[in-house]
Amino acid sequence: MKTLNAKIIFFLCCSILFLACKKENKQQEANKLAAANKQLNANATAATALASCCWIGTTNQANATMEAYDPVLTSWATPKWSFKPTTALGFNATTEIPLWGYVNDLKVRNNNHWGSGQVITAQAERLSVIAKYPGGQRIWATGFPADAGVHGMEILPDGNCVVAAAGTNSGTGGNYIRIYSSSQAAPNQYVNTIYPLKAAHQVLWDPVNNCLWAIGDSLKKYAYNTAASGGTVSNPKLSKIASYSLLSPWGHDIAPYDGDTDRLLITTNGGVYIFRKSTGAFIVGAGAITGAAQRTFVNSVSTLPGQNTMVQTYKDPGCPINGWCSTHVDFYNLTTGAFLYSRTVSSAGFYRGKSFDPNYL
Repeated sequence: MKTLNAKIIFFLCCSILFLACKKENKQQEANKLAAANKQLNANATAATALASCCWIGTTNQANATMEAYDPVLTSWATPKWSFKPTTALGFNATTEIPLWGYVNDLKVRNNNHWGSGQVITAQAERLSVIAKYPGGQRIWATGFPADAGVHGMEILPDGNCVVAAAGTNSGTGGNYIRIYSSSQAAPNQYVNTIYPLKAAHQVLWDPVNNCLWAIGDSLKKYAYNTAASGGTVSNPKLSKIASYSLLSPWGHDIAPYDGDTDRLLITTNGGVYIFRKSTGAFIVGAGAITGAAQRTFVNSVSTLPGQNTMVQTYKDPGCPINGWCSTHVDFYNLTTGAFLYSRTVSSAGFYRGKSFDPNYL
């Protein structure tokens, strides 16, 4: 009897141990499955973020407002983000806000010089601004005379900035790029140096080659704060490395080319072009911009990261605001130049509509 009881007890212990092991194995499998699902979800989220990058930052001259829209949405009835200087954001009601008018250029950049992580550069008629993103709080601003015709602005990695002033048809101002010590604490934020460039329309920092590109009646490449320039952070300087003739007159915009850091996208009155940095030459023939994307008077150009998509705004004769804006932003296949779709705001007067990419710098 004792032997039978011992066998029964042994059998029960083995059964309990087996069931416990089976339960543990099931739990381990469940944990593995949960971990796998978590990774899949993370990958899906990352893929969605990549696919949806980026909003389109626009300069709406109809309401003097910087606006960002989601290109995935077919309706742009309400912007995802907007900005214009106000006293609540720290801008001066007498010396700064009255200078804000036709908005021309907008960029968002990763820059933690002021501890905010991201900033915008915003240029409108006679006022150039650096502000925190997304809140819009004032970091730096400076005004210009009425005939300066400032069209473009870029922030440098150290917090200094450069503006491009095209001049106006009726004035003698502009025709230069100007670098500012905007990184410095007051009152040393406005140390600056001017470099002549006829009809200067845009500037772009190149983080791969550590240089500045500027476009006007030609394309120019500058070194920043090198031994050749003799500059410092508190007294920044540029030195011209090279100058390149355009394929057609009067440059408008410069942008990085997604997927190839050796290329720049360039627009002029006469067309849309690809410039190869390593050779210092524009691509002609095979590989050049073709199809519907090749058109005249394109005010802005950019690409959507990871989507093989080019973004453009151009001089639209149907725009009700003025003779150079557009009511829509247009999207094209970057490789073939084929038209993809437009996003329209019938009341808008977009001068520029560009990829609003904070990961560029």
